Amino acid sequence: MRVPFFILTSFVIAVLLGIGSYIIFMNNKTDKSKKPHIVFIVADDMGWNDVSFHGSNQIPTLNIDALAYHGVILNRYYALPTCTPSRTSLLTSRYAIRDGMQGWPIAPGEPRGVPLNLTLMPEYFRNLGYSTHLVGKWHLGYVTKDYLPTSRGFDTFFGYYNGLITYFGHWVKTARNVVESVTGYDLHREDSEGERVPSEENKYFTDLITDEAETIIKRNGNDKPLFLQISHLAVHASEAEDPLEVRNSTEVNTTFSYITDTNRRKYAGMMKAMDESVGRVMTALSKENMLDNSIIVFISDNGAPTIDFYENSGSNYPLRGIKNTLFEGGVRVAACIFSPLIEAWGRVTNERMHIVDWLPTLYAAAGGNVSDLKTPVDGQNLWTMIAKGTESRRKSILLNIDPNSNGEAAIIGRHKLIKDTKEVGKGYYGDAGNDITYPVYNAGEALRSPAGLAIKKLSSFAGLNPEKAQVLRERATVRCSRPRTQLDCSTLCLFDIEDDPCETTDLSPRQPEIVKQLEEFIDEYKKVMSPQMNAEIDPCSDPKFFNGVCMPWRVNFTVPPLIVASGKCQHPANESVLLQV
Repeated sequence: MRVPFFILTSFVIAVLLGIGSYIIFMNNKTDKSKKPHIVFIVADDMGWNDVSFHGSNQIPTLNIDALAYHGVILNRYYALPTCTPSRTSLLTSRYAIRDGMQGWPIAPGEPRGVPLNLTLMPEYFRNLGYSTHLVGKWHLGYVTKDYLPTSRGFDTFFGYYNGLITYFGHWVKTARNVVESVTGYDLHREDSEGERVPSEENKYFTDLITDEAETIIKRNGNDKPLFLQISHLAVHASEAEDPLEVRNSTEVNTTFSYITDTNRRKYAGMMKAMDESVGRVMTALSKENMLDNSIIVFISDNGAPTIDFYENSGSNYPLRGIKNTLFEGGVRVAACIFSPLIEAWGRVTNERMHIVDWLPTLYAAAGGNVSDLKTPVDGQNLWTMIAKGTESRRKSILLNIDPNSNGEAAIIGRHKLIKDTKEVGKGYYGDAGNDITYPVYNAGEALRSPAGLAIKKLSSFAGLNPEKAQVLRERATVRCSRPRTQLDCSTLCLFDIEDDPCETTDLSPRQPEIVKQLEEFIDEYKKVMSPQMNAEIDPCSDPKFFNGVCMPWRVNFTVPPLIVASGKCQHPANESVLLQV
């Protein structure tokens, strides 16, 4: 029996439609099951009030603001008071005290680093199938090749080993004693071809690593999930004759002519260059069709050193303290996260989060099982809090214990206990950012920034308008009055940091039971604390032994080379390397 033509045609069409629907369904299913690209951007020594999404009109950070308004502003996010401890905790998900990495950052030529028995964040993501890359600052040790970034989980590295370099010459001073210092070139490239020392002396470092980030993004595309850490030198002061180095002083003086303080104006120029870098990275991700399946994090490693060592004129206003203190200005830092995977986007959260939480949080977002993380970790998986707006699992934070300075601090709930004995940086510093001579902030400009335009191409973010962005900015602004005098917390202070974020009123005489609870909390961590690993500078690390370049100088970490009578550094027998002075 013949089947009528129209019935056969209808059947074929139905089959084809069914197949097409199945393919679309499977493609959609595949897209949703793809591991997200992760771009983790770290600013160096940036103050709380140096991003304009916190309410300051002085330095517009429009690209960073676009991330914040389209994502989640983490308004109670904490780090450690200095860079090496913060970066240790970021990559290990462990409080730095566990591994002796608390306290003063690693100095050039200091023979120490993050212990090699610890698995770092990039290694975990590489095991999930990610390509892993670091551009910018390392600062976690380079005494032997085993401590270098490509030995710790990164496929490639382009940047510097030490805590800072100059923005143009890319060199650092290695202190030998109070009257002598040695200069070393500290720009390196590590990849499958080995270690090389590139010559890029005339390129502003912020632009240099942004070029590299764009290259990595274009090369990677969607072929493989990408983990890219961009660790800026900005806005750290350098050791150049003018430590606040800008890309173009004429442009900076024109753009920020309303800032009368010369150093603050230069700092604004450094911030502008970093903000432009964020916009370029977002544009690159959009061009490669990667942005719709990406997670972008922006944080500072600690508060700004408005005054004192490597002072940069950054502003932690209205918070108390600076970098290297345990007051809020030193450890409560600017942070935000953007991703199309965040369902509850466009909000400010006051839920607690600490830098140790990023590894389990992002690992879970990438489909990893957090129980796979080796050794005891202190981080909490907060992805549900970020993505869905639920309550944070983090109820307490150990801010630090530093026996060398007799400083310690912790948070449980709304209360913070602090003992900070430092003589410098205990006050209130930095520009409020709202002088009538400053330009009026326009949230619409953030939405029209390169980052904002890249996000706008994603259909799920089309509804954000300047009015809502302005509301978010208001919610993210911390307001409190500066006291005429500051409390002495060298012995002990207790603050209610929800009602008193500027740490003006000591509650310890009235609430001894909370003091006891926090002291017991800190004492429990003292039981697992390792001694600090600070060491004397190794003379054989001198860059003069390596053609003026900062390089790994030991073959064996536990057996240092010796300077022999002929003026050479000699390694132990069977691993002999003679380095002519």
